[in-house]
Amino acid sequence: MLGLGLGTQTIYAQNEEDALRYSQTYFGGTARATGSAGALSAIGGDFSYVTQNPASLARIRKTNFSTTLNVEALFSNSDFYGNSTSDNGTAGNLSNLSYVKAYELNPKKFNNWYSVQLGMGMTRINTFHERINYSGIADSSLLHSFIYEANGTPDSLIYDYFPFSAGLAYDVFAIDPAGGNQYTTDFTSGNSIHNRSITRKGGMHEYSFSLSGNYANKLYLGGSFNLTRVKYTDAFQHRESFTDTSLWLQSINYTGNIEVEGWGYGLRLGALVLPNDWLSFGVSAQLPTLYRLSDSYTNNMTAETDDGGKFVSPEFVPTGSYDYTIITPMRANFSVGALLSKYGSIGAEIEYVDYGTSSLSDRSYSAAPYSFNSENFQIENLYTTALNYKLGFEAKLSSQLYLRGGYALYGTPFRSDKGNLTVPTQFYTGGLGYNMGNVYFDFSCVVKQSSANFFAYDPTINGSKAFIDSKNMSFKVSMGLRID
Repeated sequence: MLGLGLGTQTIYAQNEEDALRYSQTYFGGTARATGSAGALSAIGGDFSYVTQNPASLARIRKTNFSTTLNVEALFSNSDFYGNSTSDNGTAGNLSNLSYVKAYELNPKKFNNWYSVQLGMGMTRINTFHERINYSGIADSSLLHSFIYEANGTPDSLIYDYFPFSAGLAYDVFAIDPAGGNQYTTDFTSGNSIHNRSITRKGGMHEYSFSLSGNYANKLYLGGSFNLTRVKYTDAFQHRESFTDTSLWLQSINYTGNIEVEGWGYGLRLGALVLPNDWLSFGVSAQLPTLYRLSDSYTNNMTAETDDGGKFVSPEFVPTGSYDYTIITPMRANFSVGALLSKYGSIGAEIEYVDYGTSSLSDRSYSAAPYSFNSENFQIENLYTTALNYKLGFEAKLSSQLYLRGGYALYGTPFRSDKGNLTVPTQFYTGGLGYNMGNVYFDFSCVVKQSSANFFAYDPTINGSKAFIDSKNMSFKVSMGLRID
């Protein structure tokens, strides 16, 4: 992810953040592809480049099998009104599994077509793994956000209107009626000590079914039909205690969990043009992807008071689920690659994507139809076009040993005039490859850096914001087999 954007809301609803989360994808897959920052799609020869330009598959001359294991090291540093907190963790996954069948053709019999390739496989194109922790003192509370939310609502309806937020706070006496459908809290003096932890897991895996062809060794064409599997979980715990120990309300503990699963369906087309043997230019387009997603979620709250602990009865702990669709933006990719004789190769790419064109909608025949008009307005209002840049190389150190490196910069999706933190996401990559002929091994290390503001509750309330600086280090090991 680019970062946390406007932050996680205190209740779960499908919104512009969901659209952004599944619209942002990155280079991934094998250690060879990631070691050079995914910048060598115009050179091709690796199944992972199908996620950028399926015509790159036409560079594969032999039937090929590959698999890649990935270990992620997660680091975050947060600043909450001058107090710095760090967190870390690890995660493991399979980032590539692919098979390509290459067919050599007789160009005299097939109108100058030299080869055709059929490929199928999985590439991990996004990771959601994050561990975040922050703490510090503020002059506001999450309860103030719940009060603003509930004001104007009769207390008899607060559970119906706000079951995942203000209704929970009301149930544990963290907010109280003040008359006239207004609400208050016992936290009226001193400051609040905030402690929040967030654990995110999951990722996006693209399953591609690809076809490519080599025409006259001058034009490579390719297309792929893509199924993208989405799995995402977000669990948080928000704890507050109060510096004024004379208050009746001593502390609150607000928790939540959401699980998202679903599939996306899309199509990608591409071409490579080779004006000579050492230079190639690529262009590709990924059509908008349609995701059909299902959310399930729950929240809870407890409070400590002078009268003891206050809890929500288990039968009244709210749970929810919803099915919906997201359409992500079209992406256009332009690339160039050069073979430097016996020295190796270099490549560069520019990708264009307009995040403001994504949208949310109801599933057909939904039992609870909803227009998503306000959410789609927010998408258009907050997000804009971005350019993603990649630069990478593969140096041939010997007949068997290769050195790789690269850099990628993914532009911010946020409009600069809307008050969002507009910091791009950066990748620094490196790797080694050892080619034994029919068997090869690759290793890569990818460092991803991103920053964002996180708002635990209403951004207009002072004390709701934390600054999060995240770093994800990914270590990949690939093994491949070529079959004559």
